[in-house]
Amino acid sequence: MLEELKYWFSKCSDCLLHPEYKKLLQDLYTYNLTQELIDFLCDKATSKKHCYEIRFEHLKVLLLNKSAMNYDLKAFYSDSLKRCRKMRLKIFFIRGYTAYATEEELCPVMKKFQEQSTNNHDYIDYEHILSVAGLPYLVNTYGYDCFKTALRTVQNEYQKIHPLLRGYFTLNESLEQINLLSIQEMKKRTDAFIRIKEGSDSC
Repeated sequence: MLEELKYWFSKCSDCLLHPEYKKLLQDLYTYNLTQELIDFLCDKATSKKHCYEIRFEHLKVLLLNKSAMNYDLKAFYSDSLKRCRKMRLKIFFIRGYTAYATEEELCPVMKKFQEQSTNNHDYIDYEHILSVAGLPYLVNTYGYDCFKTALRTVQNEYQKIHPLLRGYFTLNESLEQINLLSIQEMKKRTDAFIRIKEGSDSC
Protein backbone atom coordinates (compact mmCIF):
# COMPACT_ATOMS: atom_id res chain seq x y z
CA MET A 1 0.00 0.00 0.00
CA LEU A 2 2.77 2.46 0.94
CA GLU A 3 4.66 2.08 -2.34
CA GLU A 4 1.44 2.51 -4.28
CA LEU A 5 0.66 5.67 -2.31
CA LYS A 6 4.11 7.08 -3.00
CA TYR A 7 3.81 6.34 -6.71
CA TRP A 8 0.43 8.02 -7.17
CA PHE A 9 1.35 10.91 -4.89
CA SER A 10 4.18 11.70 -7.30
CA LYS A 11 1.47 12.20 -9.94
CA CYS A 12 -0.29 14.86 -7.85
CA SER A 13 0.31 18.58 -8.21
CA ASP A 14 0.95 20.95 -5.30
CA CYS A 15 -2.79 21.70 -5.02
CA LEU A 16 -4.58 18.89 -6.84
CA LEU A 17 -4.80 15.21 -5.98
CA HIS A 18 -4.68 12.63 -8.75
CA PRO A 19 -8.00 10.68 -8.84
CA GLU A 20 -6.21 7.37 -8.24
CA TYR A 21 -4.40 8.80 -5.25
CA LYS A 22 -7.59 10.26 -3.82
CA LYS A 23 -9.19 6.82 -4.09
CA LEU A 24 -6.26 5.27 -2.20
CA LEU A 25 -6.66 7.83 0.59
CA GLN A 26 -10.35 6.97 0.86
CA ASP A 27 -9.43 3.27 1.12
CA LEU A 28 -7.21 4.15 4.08
CA TYR A 29 -10.19 5.19 6.18
CA THR A 30 -10.87 1.53 6.97
CA TYR A 31 -7.35 0.16 6.44
CA ASN A 32 -5.34 -1.18 9.39
CA LEU A 33 -2.65 1.50 9.50
CA THR A 34 1.00 0.60 10.03
CA GLN A 35 3.73 2.80 11.51
CA GLU A 36 5.06 3.42 8.00
CA LEU A 37 1.66 4.62 6.80
CA ILE A 38 1.25 6.78 9.91
CA ASP A 39 4.61 8.42 9.23
CA PHE A 40 3.68 9.00 5.59
CA LEU A 41 0.35 10.60 6.49
CA CYS A 42 1.88 12.77 9.21
CA ASP A 43 4.53 14.02 6.81
CA LYS A 44 2.00 14.96 4.14
CA ALA A 45 -0.44 16.51 6.64
CA THR A 46 2.23 19.01 7.68
CA SER A 47 4.04 19.51 4.37
CA LYS A 48 4.64 23.18 3.59
CA LYS A 49 5.13 22.24 -0.07
CA HIS A 50 1.44 21.56 -0.57
CA CYS A 51 -1.73 23.58 -0.17
CA TYR A 52 -4.14 23.36 2.73
CA GLU A 53 -6.57 21.10 0.86
CA ILE A 54 -3.97 18.38 0.25
CA ARG A 55 -2.68 18.55 3.82
CA PHE A 56 -6.23 18.26 5.14
CA GLU A 57 -6.97 15.15 3.05
CA HIS A 58 -4.11 13.34 4.80
CA LEU A 59 -5.07 14.64 8.24
CA LYS A 60 -8.61 13.34 7.69
CA VAL A 61 -7.31 9.77 7.50
CA LEU A 62 -5.50 10.15 10.81
CA LEU A 63 -8.64 11.54 12.45
CA LEU A 64 -11.17 9.11 11.02
CA ASN A 65 -9.27 5.81 10.98
CA LYS A 66 -9.74 4.19 14.39
CA SER A 67 -6.52 2.19 14.09
CA ALA A 68 -4.54 5.47 14.20
CA MET A 69 -5.24 5.47 17.95
CA ASN A 70 -2.93 2.46 18.26
CA TYR A 71 -0.05 4.93 17.82
CA ASP A 72 1.04 7.73 20.11
CA LEU A 73 0.50 10.85 17.99
CA LYS A 74 0.31 13.30 20.88
CA ALA A 75 3.66 14.93 20.08
CA PHE A 76 2.80 15.10 16.38
CA TYR A 77 -0.45 16.97 17.04
CA SER A 78 1.13 19.21 19.67
CA ASP A 79 4.05 20.20 17.42
CA SER A 80 1.74 20.67 14.42
CA LEU A 81 -0.46 23.01 16.47
CA LYS A 82 2.50 25.22 17.30
CA ARG A 83 3.53 25.54 13.64
CA CYS A 84 0.08 25.76 12.06
CA ARG A 85 -1.21 29.22 11.09
CA LYS A 86 -4.47 28.41 9.34
CA MET A 87 -7.33 28.33 11.83
CA ARG A 88 -9.30 25.92 9.64
CA LEU A 89 -6.50 23.36 9.96
CA LYS A 90 -5.59 24.19 13.55
CA ILE A 91 -9.01 23.13 14.86
CA PHE A 92 -8.46 19.63 13.48
CA PHE A 93 -4.97 19.36 14.91
CA ILE A 94 -6.66 20.26 18.20
CA ARG A 95 -9.22 17.52 17.60
CA GLY A 96 -6.41 15.01 17.13
CA TYR A 97 -4.49 16.29 20.15
CA THR A 98 -7.59 16.04 22.34
CA ALA A 99 -7.65 12.25 21.97
CA TYR A 100 -4.37 12.11 23.91
CA ALA A 101 -4.38 15.23 26.11
CA THR A 102 -5.96 15.98 29.46
CA GLU A 103 -8.44 18.79 30.00
CA GLU A 104 -5.76 20.65 31.94
CA GLU A 105 -3.38 20.44 28.97
CA LEU A 106 -6.08 21.66 26.62
CA CYS A 107 -7.04 24.80 28.56
CA PRO A 108 -4.03 26.93 27.46
CA VAL A 109 -4.38 25.59 23.91
CA MET A 110 -7.99 26.70 23.70
CA LYS A 111 -7.27 30.04 25.38
CA LYS A 112 -4.76 30.81 22.65
CA PHE A 113 -7.18 29.55 19.98
CA GLN A 114 -9.86 31.94 21.29
CA GLU A 115 -7.47 34.86 21.20
CA GLN A 116 -6.49 34.05 17.61
CA SER A 117 -10.13 33.75 16.58
CA THR A 118 -10.82 37.34 17.63
CA ASN A 119 -8.09 38.55 15.27
CA ASN A 120 -9.15 36.40 12.35
CA HIS A 121 -12.40 36.71 10.43
CA ASP A 122 -11.79 34.49 7.43
CA TYR A 123 -15.25 33.11 6.69
CA ILE A 124 -13.80 29.85 5.31
CA ASP A 125 -12.00 29.22 8.61
CA TYR A 126 -15.21 29.76 10.54
CA GLU A 127 -17.25 27.35 8.41
CA HIS A 128 -14.75 24.61 9.27
CA ILE A 129 -14.48 25.52 12.95
CA LEU A 130 -18.26 25.73 13.46
CA SER A 131 -19.13 22.63 11.43
CA VAL A 132 -20.33 19.48 13.22
CA ALA A 133 -16.80 18.11 12.78
CA GLY A 134 -15.10 21.09 14.43
CA LEU A 135 -15.72 22.73 17.81
CA PRO A 136 -19.26 21.33 18.18
CA TYR A 137 -17.76 17.83 17.84
CA LEU A 138 -15.30 18.57 20.65
CA VAL A 139 -18.03 20.01 22.87
CA ASN A 140 -20.38 17.08 22.28
CA THR A 141 -17.69 14.40 22.57
CA TYR A 142 -15.70 15.69 25.55
CA GLY A 143 -17.84 18.39 27.16
CA TYR A 144 -14.84 20.34 28.48
CA ASP A 145 -15.54 23.88 29.63
CA CYS A 146 -12.61 25.19 27.55
CA PHE A 147 -14.33 23.90 24.41
CA LYS A 148 -17.69 25.39 25.40
CA THR A 149 -16.12 28.78 26.09
CA ALA A 150 -14.21 28.70 22.79
CA LEU A 151 -17.37 27.78 20.91
CA ARG A 152 -19.27 30.75 22.34
CA THR A 153 -16.41 33.07 21.43
CA VAL A 154 -16.18 31.78 17.87
CA GLN A 155 -19.95 31.96 17.41
CA ASN A 156 -19.89 35.60 18.52
CA GLU A 157 -16.99 36.41 16.21
CA TYR A 158 -18.74 34.67 13.33
CA GLN A 159 -21.57 37.15 13.60
CA LYS A 160 -19.11 39.94 12.84
CA ILE A 161 -18.53 38.51 9.38
CA HIS A 162 -20.70 40.11 6.69
CA PRO A 163 -23.93 38.11 6.20
CA LEU A 164 -23.18 37.75 2.47
CA LEU A 165 -20.06 35.78 3.36
CA ARG A 166 -21.69 33.39 5.81
CA GLY A 167 -23.28 30.00 5.24
CA TYR A 168 -21.66 29.01 1.95
CA PHE A 169 -20.74 25.48 3.06
CA THR A 170 -20.05 23.26 6.04
CA LEU A 171 -18.30 19.98 6.84
CA ASN A 172 -20.18 16.81 7.77
CA GLU A 173 -19.18 14.16 10.32
CA SER A 174 -16.87 12.58 7.74
CA LEU A 175 -15.05 15.90 7.22
CA GLU A 176 -16.47 16.23 3.73
CA GLN A 177 -17.50 19.64 2.42
CA ILE A 178 -21.23 20.12 1.93
CA ASN A 179 -22.25 23.13 -0.16
CA LEU A 180 -25.25 24.95 1.31
CA LEU A 181 -25.85 27.23 -1.66
CA SER A 182 -26.24 26.68 -5.37
CA ILE A 183 -23.54 27.99 -7.70
CA GLN A 184 -25.96 30.67 -8.87
CA GLU A 185 -26.67 31.83 -5.31
CA MET A 186 -22.94 31.84 -4.49
CA LYS A 187 -22.24 34.07 -7.49
CA LYS A 188 -25.16 36.32 -6.63
CA ARG A 189 -23.91 36.79 -3.07
CA THR A 190 -20.30 37.31 -4.15
CA ASP A 191 -21.26 39.93 -6.73
CA ALA A 192 -23.41 41.74 -4.17
CA PHE A 193 -20.60 41.75 -1.62
CA ILE A 194 -18.12 43.09 -4.19
CA ARG A 195 -20.51 45.92 -5.07
CA ILE A 196 -20.88 46.80 -1.39
CA LYS A 197 -17.12 46.62 -0.86
CA GLU A 198 -16.37 48.82 -3.88
CA GLY A 199 -18.95 51.32 -2.71
CA SER A 200 -17.43 51.59 0.77
CA ASP A 201 -13.88 51.85 -0.62
CA SER A 202 -14.88 54.78 -2.85
CA CYS A 203 -16.21 56.82 0.07
